[in-house]
Amino acid sequence: MFVEQARLWGVEVSEITSDRINQYVELLGGYDKANVIGTRDPDALLLDHVLDSLSCFLFQPLWVAQTLADVGSGAGLPGIPLKLMSPDLRTTFIESTGKKASFLNYATQNLGFDDVYVKNQRVEEVAAELDQRASYDTVTARAVASLPVLAEYCVPLVREGGHVIAMKGVLSEAELFEGKRAAEQIGARITGVMAVPMLREMRARDRTLVILQKMRPTPEGYPRRAGTAKKRPLGTA
Repeated sequence: MFVEQARLWGVEVSEITSDRINQYVELLGGYDKANVIGTRDPDALLLDHVLDSLSCFLFQPLWVAQTLADVGSGAGLPGIPLKLMSPDLRTTFIESTGKKASFLNYATQNLGFDDVYVKNQRVEEVAAELDQRASYDTVTARAVASLPVLAEYCVPLVREGGHVIAMKGVLSEAELFEGKRAAEQIGARITGVMAVPMLREMRARDRTLVILQKMRPTPEGYPRRAGTAKKRPLGTA
């Protein structure tokens, strides 16, 4: 089912990559220093988390991206599965929780990745660094925050012309409207809202990819200081 669902999204998983994905699932399930994902069941890890991450490739420009930042990466989702599919993708994991950042270092070392960096910092801090700001082709975020908050976190990291892929579940009209307003304030616009197609055999789940494209430089001062984006989201009344 994993291979068939991935193929529906245009993702062909080779035998070598499948072995690497299984290795990652074993690392997730066997990590006992911290609870980084909430389940140790291999099927749940594979189908609900790793496979779900591959849906990002529905956005075709991801295939040719050279640099990726994964915001609020947690256990490495979607960043690690994307790196497994695109080994040349220079990937930065941004994770503020120390125990989760430690797992990311552990997993990336065990998977033998090149060109991978783990930043145990808040995204507001990373986006203020001159070598990080406006430097990525693509930024991903999965189950991190509402769309206006995600926009403020992610857009400053993206180069002009680059994209944010926000992985969402059910997306309300209100959240989408507020997300559009927030994106405009920080130099981006929403260019796509993609429903993720699922095989009938898969558990019924609503998945949506919201695509933001950076159109102009993000004004200085964004993202605002830590915690402000969630307390006073952009784009809201």
